[in-house]
Amino acid sequence: MTATPARDASQSDAFAQLLRGSLLPTAVAGLVCVVVGLFSSPKAAWSAALGAAIVLFFFSLTLLVMKRTADLPPTTTMMIVMVTYTFKVLVLGVVMFALRDVTWASGFAIGLSITVCAVVWLFFEMRAYKRLRIFAYDPDGAASLDATPDSSSDATPDSSSDASPEAAPHREPRDEP
Repeated sequence: MTATPARDASQSDAFAQLLRGSLLPTAVAGLVCVVVGLFSSPKAAWSAALGAAIVLFFFSLTLLVMKRTADLPPTTTMMIVMVTYTFKVLVLGVVMFALRDVTWASGFAIGLSITVCAVVWLFFEMRAYKRLRIFAYDPDGAASLDATPDSSSDATPDSSSDASPEAAPHREPRDEP
């Protein structure tokens, strides 16, 4: 099953908005981590930059994989995203294991930068996603279902009034506090 060109364009725009909404604030947070690291030592600043680069790469990779698999069946997309997640965790574990005894990097600065940048990315990605207003259902599909003719033409006026559009108004999703 292939998606329509309009759907492909809207999905592409959605992923671009998620990337734009997350990438810049995370890069700024990484830069702040580097500046704070400079107050400690050049090694801490370099380590903070490495941590920020790891987060930017891994989280951007996740969005890219999700964009490439968006038109596949949901179970396939979930499987691919989970394999990507497992790959990222394994690579991060190997990187952390390899960097545990190096003298040119500060493990504390790397860990702090990764934590700060990951939290910033996730916050701004959720914020960008919330602004996309993606429906949990297809409002156009629901309208086309309502437009189908009623099979019971001998319905009484009282029974048809319950099925009128006024009885069940269309509700937009709301932001809950």
